[in-house]
Amino acid sequence: MIKLVEEMRVLPAGFIVKVIAITSSGALSPGPLTASTIGVGTKDGWKSGFMVSVGHTIVEFPLTLLIALGLISFMNVLYVRTVVSLAGGGILLLLAYLMGRDIFAPEISESGSMGIKIESPLAVGVLLSAFNPHFIVWWIFVGGSLVIEAYTYTGMYGVVLMYIFHVWMDYAFLMAVAHASFKGREILKSKGYKVLLGIIVAVLVIFGVDLIFYGLTGSRILPL
Repeated sequence: MIKLVEEMRVLPAGFIVKVIAITSSGALSPGPLTASTIGVGTKDGWKSGFMVSVGHTIVEFPLTLLIALGLISFMNVLYVRTVVSLAGGGILLLLAYLMGRDIFAPEISESGSMGIKIESPLAVGVLLSAFNPHFIVWWIFVGGSLVIEAYTYTGMYGVVLMYIFHVWMDYAFLMAVAHASFKGREILKSKGYKVLLGIIVAVLVIFGVDLIFYGLTGSRILPL
């Protein structure tokens, strides 16, 4: 621990500012993970957002280390991109279906009626990170430049510290989104909640179709 703190001192302050500024484009950008966090947040509020963030970290942190070690280049292989895109799009459509069942339910209980898969914030964080090519590509081409720079300063210690300066934004943003969703659930009640679910389902379907289209053609429907 002492050695880690000592290594932290050699990271230039300007680099830390750059990490926070650049990685915010990934942490704070709206996408499938944000939309799904809104959905699971209606049950347990910020706690759901925290668990989604943990699931996201389970995928993101090893990916960061792999980039630093130069072992992630296989993602450029066409068939890998295709498989990941199709799987990711399929998962989004499945989540949309599970959420959509609540829209047509006669009554929505306070505990929520979403299936067990959609009620697992940790699984949402893992799956929508692991099967999101946009997220992976962002880390390879955007975050990758920061990983390399951090490594030149302090080796793998620098990479770990760089990640810490990034990941707190994921937790803060997703916990805030989940908390806001939970408060909205109490205000909107049953009818309003169905409208909220309808919007989320539509967003998930759009992102899901976009990922599947990307996997099949290499092009995107959305300009994201």
